[in-house]
Amino acid sequence: MRATSLLEGGAKRLGALFLLGWAVAMVPAGLGLTLWGLFNKIGNAQWEDPLSIGLALVVLGGILWILSKRLDEAARAVRRRRQENRILRLAGARGGRLMVTETAAETELTAVEAEEILKGLAEGGFVELEVTDSGLVVYRFPEVLYQHEKHGSAERIWSAG
Repeated sequence: MRATSLLEGGAKRLGALFLLGWAVAMVPAGLGLTLWGLFNKIGNAQWEDPLSIGLALVVLGGILWILSKRLDEAARAVRRRRQENRILRLAGARGGRLMVTETAAETELTAVEAEEILKGLAEGGFVELEVTDSGLVVYRFPEVLYQHEKHGSAERIWSAG
């Protein structure tokens, strides 16, 4: 993964990494203190501070872990939207037709990422698949292809009023 794609999602991604770092540090420390406290309790038949501190660290570490996962998911969603926007802009610049390798080369995505996004757009009904006579798969963006009709009809409606 490139450094730019790791940081895409901005503060959410950095926040997720920060929380994950703390969670990774707290959970083992908490488990260690918990076990030490339990062994002391068993030997002394009384509660010790390491046990309660350890349990608190484990619980807090677990909460931070969950929060970091949620922030990371939000950052991935931001990254996905940005990637889709790049592809949509590229489709507009290329006349409404794209191939996977062309998309990957122009957007700095891998071919697998580009294909995944294009297939997702096709499944959502925003893109149509077209297979050429030579067997190449071309993704057609109907709204981009027929954009001139939208502008032309708007002008006709405006002039008719």
